This record gives sequence, structure tokens and C-alpha cells, in this order.
Amino acid sequence: MDGRYSINPRVGWRNIDSEITIFNCENQQIAIWNETASFLWEKMKEGTSFNELVEFLASEYSISKKIARKDVIAFFQEASSCGFINYVDSGLKAEELESQGQDSKEGENVLLAIEMRAIEKLIPFAVTFETTYACNERCIHCYMDRNRPSLSLDEVKRILDEIAGAGCLFISFTGGEFFARSDAMKIVEYASKLHFVIDILSNGTLITENIADVLARHPVRRVQVSLYGATPKTHDSVTRLSGSFKKTLAGIDFLIRAGIKVEIAFPLMRMNFHERHLVKDLAKSLGCLMSPSHIITARNDGRQDTFRFWLNDEQLRLFLEDEELSGLYAGRKPFQDHQFYFGFSDLTRAAPCYSGFNSCAITPSGKVLPCNQLLYEVGDLKKNSFSEIWNNSPRLQYLRSLTIGKLTRCSKCQLLDFCARCPGLAFLEGGNLLGPSPENCRIATINYLLKGGEADGKKELHSAARQDEGQH
Repeated sequence: MDGRYSINPRVGWRNIDSEITIFNCENQQIAIWNETASFLWEKMKEGTSFNELVEFLASEYSISKKIARKDVIAFFQEASSCGFINYVDSGLKAEELESQGQDSKEGENVLLAIEMRAIEKLIPFAVTFETTYACNERCIHCYMDRNRPSLSLDEVKRILDEIAGAGCLFISFTGGEFFARSDAMKIVEYASKLHFVIDILSNGTLITENIADVLARHPVRRVQVSLYGATPKTHDSVTRLSGSFKKTLAGIDFLIRAGIKVEIAFPLMRMNFHERHLVKDLAKSLGCLMSPSHIITARNDGRQDTFRFWLNDEQLRLFLEDEELSGLYAGRKPFQDHQFYFGFSDLTRAAPCYSGFNSCAITPSGKVLPCNQLLYEVGDLKKNSFSEIWNNSPRLQYLRSLTIGKLTRCSKCQLLDFCARCPGLAFLEGGNLLGPSPENCRIATINYLLKGGEADGKKELHSAARQDEGQH
């Protein structure tokens, strides 16, 4: 009997050179396949049967059908065990398809290998696409100006075509509020046809049962939903939208029921810090991951009134010393991690940030940024193609040439190993790409003290941070 199968609609993939990277959004399984497996996958996309795959492999590589059959079975084993394909009738014996699944640690290692390779080859493997300035909430800390026009659906589709061609696999749709676009689901459908792995960042209030069910038919890896407290009073005071807490929880419930992975983003601020453990417990009860963040940025127009929402020193210390909670933070890690990942014996030779190497961001108006937090425009997609910008932008090439050693003050700072300096924050807070970020200085100081640094140095370290702030 000839095997019949179908490709899992929740799988995304991208060909890079002669290899293919493939990701299952249902179970988070990921694999990198060699040239032979890539050929087989391309044939499977065309609906080629098991026996036809054997014939193809035997002919293409001049091997016997017996060897070809063995190789195709091995391929099917991996594809099946990772959930990349579904069987109607395999035509094979059960024992022929038995294979060990991938454990989570192995998946993390594969993903890290992909990220490192993308950095080395300058492949924009992950792109954040801010698709709209519009939002139904009015969050007190929001950095975006909502009163501006966004790209049309046709423009979004063209850009998606271009970044897919450049090698992007992971696409994150955000806003504003992504679902404030009336054509949001058309964007998801088009990205699905291009085999992207899709992340969506949302406030959750506009997600209906139907939207969640449709998302579950596409390669959506996760939906990150913002939650600002464990009670309606706290949450709604941040969003300035009455009833938003209830609507957000309803949206999360629809997603979970549809089988979509949900991650709760919890921005820590002075007014909601007391509910941090309640939010963690709520996330657990809902079956969600939680990603707390102690970073609140300036607004895109340069206003820094949002800084009044920063955690005070004592709150920040409590968060950083809480290893369970702070361990959930998914943002930038200290500079010393560069040594671990890239093997730098001299940390100053590493890049200050790898945005613009394997990732970038696109604004609702089509501007290209190294990341949506680093407001340093490197191109305009209304004027040039993505490929032209990614490969030829002088500004992007300048950023890629920077090293930690070129950060004149930070490179000599005794807190360097404890610091997760963000060039986006430095640029927003002081207008200097090479200067320090006063908020990162404050965080590094507290980290330093928590890890046994001399308490007597605290005054001096804070003084240096204030001095740098004044210079820029």
C-alpha cells in the first residue's frame, strides 16, 4: 500500500542555502535538515507519495531502492515524531515509524544553533512587524504615537514576500494592537502561505472564539498577551479602558481552548509591583507562561515622562533577588553571556547587541529598525526593497561594525559583566548610541551588589551613572 499523509498546517519552515529549518507550533519541535531531507520535504509539499519518494531518492542519488526506502523511512520517522506530518494511511508497519521525540533541551540547542548561524551569515531570521499604530487601549506607559497612518494590506504582503525571500522564518506581528486592523486575519493567512512561524503580541481584548479557532489552523507559535495586574482595578488603571481585564482574560481563555500557546507579558511598574506573585499564580492557573519585565522605555517621540513608572530601587532589588520570578525575564542578558555563546576571551571584541545581524523590526509606516526599541532608522521599505536595505544600508553596516570596546565609558566600567546595556535604551535616554543607559546602570549596580559587590561602591557607581546621563 502506498502511504498517504498531509503536512501539519501548524508547521512553518524556511530554506537557507541547501538546508531547511522547520518548526512545529503545536509542540515547539524544531529541526535543521540537510540537503537530502530538504529535497524530500519539497517533494512532500507537492503531494508525492511514499513510494514515489523512494523512486525519486534512488534516481537522484543513484542508490538502490532498498537503501532509498530505508532513508525515506528514517525521514518519515523524524517528520512523524516531531509532528511535522500527519498520516491518513502510512502504508508502513508501526515499528517502522517508531522514533524518539525531541526533548526540550535538544530543541533549545537547535534553536540556539540557528540563531548563531543566522548571526554569522547575516540572515534576518526573526523580524518584528509593527503592523499598526492603532489600539483600543490607552496604556499610561505606551511609547507609540497612535495618530499616524499604517501600511496597507498590499504593502504588508509585499514586505512579507521580501523578508521571506531574505530568509526570515520567525515573524512577530504587533502594534499598537494587531487585532485593531480589520485585515489582521488576512495578514495571518498570507504569512501562513509563506510558511512563516508566527508570533502575535496583543492585549487580548479583541480576540474572539472564532479568531482563536482560525489562528489554531495556522503556524502560530504563541500569542503574547499583556497583563498589568491580577485585579481589574490595577489592570484597568494602566490600560485606561474599563472592563479590559475581563476582556483580556476572555481572550486568553479562547486561545488556550483552541490549543494556542499563550505567554503573559507582565510589565513591572511601581503601581502593580505588589501584584507580581498574584499575576504569576494567575498565569499558572490559566496554563500560561509568564514573562515579567522591569524595563519601561521612553516614548518614541522622546518624552521621558514614563520614567516615573520605573520600579524604585527597593522594588528593583526585590525583583532581581527573586530568582524564580526574575528568571522568567526573557529580555537582554548581561554582557558576560557573549563569552559563553561566542567564546570571546576578550569581551570588548563582541558586538554590543546583535539586532541587525539576525533580526530587525519594521514600523507601521514601513521604516526598518535594528529592533523596535532601537529607534535608529536604517531604511524605508516605501523607497527600497528589504534586500537592498538589509545588505546595503550604511547605517546598518555601521551598527554591525560596533564592538563593546567602542563604548568608551561602558567598556571600562567595573559593572560590565553584570550589565545588560541596551543600545535602544541608551539612544532613547541620552541620544547617544555609544553612551550608557542610566537605567541599565542602575540595574547593573543592584545586580552587582546582590552578587556580593562592595556596598561602599554603591554611591560611586550611582554617581557615575548620573554623570553619564548628564553628558548626553
